[in-house]
Amino acid sequence: MIFENEARTTNKPPKLMNWDNDFEEFKWRFKNFIRIQDYNLLRPLEQGSYNPTTTTADGEVPKPASSYNDNDRRMLSDDQKAFGVLSVCLSREIALTLRDHIMAKGLWDALINKFEGNIEMRNNKKGMLKGEFNMFNYVQGESIPSLIQRFETLITKIKSSSIEYDQVEINDKMLNSLPYA
Repeated sequence: MIFENEARTTNKPPKLMNWDNDFEEFKWRFKNFIRIQDYNLLRPLEQGSYNPTTTTADGEVPKPASSYNDNDRRMLSDDQKAFGVLSVCLSREIALTLRDHIMAKGLWDALINKFEGNIEMRNNKKGMLKGEFNMFNYVQGESIPSLIQRFETLITKIKSSSIEYDQVEINDKMLNSLPYA
């Protein structure tokens, strides 16, 4: 099952199997999968549901279904497809806790909130990553390729958390972490 989850194809979406999964990795893989399938499916996840409206003397009002045009139907279909694709990516265990969400944006936001936490938790995570960066160093007996891989993983986590270090700081940290010969 782990291999199947790692060896996704363009036809199979990534899976979020349990609460211990790396959500950042899932999020990255899922967005890439959506881009391959249909780039328009990102809109409902990021912007929310499409509600066709029309302008009347009373202002903007919901458009009756009988007057939907092809674009309205496509956008509404995109909402349902995005929800469907996202929901099949979730294990039964995770999906059961999120059954009250019926639109793609609501489900996506609930996943982010469950796995990444609220703003305070995200700020705490950023603080921990900054501390990990500051404390990063060679571990006795570690190979250079292993050290580099560990550092690259940390830098990827830092960048995905929107923490900014300039390239000089990153290079200095890596060079200062190398073992003495």
